[in-house]
Amino acid sequence: MILVIDVGNTRLKWAWLTSTGLSDQQAIVHREAKPGIWTSALFESGQKPTRVLVSNVAGPAMAKTLTHLAKKTFHVDVQFVTAARQFGDLTSGYLDPSLLGADRWLALIGAWTRARSALCVVDAGTAVKVDSVDASGQHLGGLIAPGIHMMREALMSKTSDIARAVEHSTPSLAGVLANNTIGAVSRGAVFALAGMADRAAEIIEQSTGTKPKLFITGGDAGMITGTMRTHGEIVPDLVLQGLAVIAAQPQ
Repeated sequence: MILVIDVGNTRLKWAWLTSTGLSDQQAIVHREAKPGIWTSALFESGQKPTRVLVSNVAGPAMAKTLTHLAKKTFHVDVQFVTAARQFGDLTSGYLDPSLLGADRWLALIGAWTRARSALCVVDAGTAVKVDSVDASGQHLGGLIAPGIHMMREALMSKTSDIARAVEHSTPSLAGVLANNTIGAVSRGAVFALAGMADRAAEIIEQSTGTKPKLFITGGDAGMITGTMRTHGEIVPDLVLQGLAVIAAQPQ
């Protein structure tokens, strides 16, 4: 049994890979949480993996904690997966492949394994990442923008009038356009990111001549897809699926 872990900037997601496949994804918020709150869910389940594979974009302190606890609890070393130049038919488009985020690379591996065709991945988390692959498996590059909550926080911390108006706003869901400031800020962020994803999909289709299959993942996937024009498949555990593909390779 193999434990696969996807550590994002805000949430930690994990699943168990067995001979019958990948279990359902579980998730817990680790950002600004005391270690015992999230570590108990992961390390006190009673299950004992033979391997632990991790995608970590939450920094060295998180890596150190996971390494220590996996050794102490499971008596195994953690394998931190990073981006590479090549994985099978999939080729990185980065000038320096090592600088591509592990989560982005693994999401592409997961999506490419599912589709084997031109595709676009939108990962809507703390940051929103868009990456594309053509029909031959060549990564075409990507985009990164602040996520919904980060956009909200920027407006709240960098403006005075908007922040003050938000404080006195009454949330309302009436209509497409907001009739209050807190709604306008929230929907503005969603529309901006949905528009970025739509436009990226359009440009990819124009440049490659092939309509890409769209995969959407991340904690805010549902918020963005509800506003996008382009139809996509929501795959919450796409990074974990990429880790499972890596784990299935001969050692």
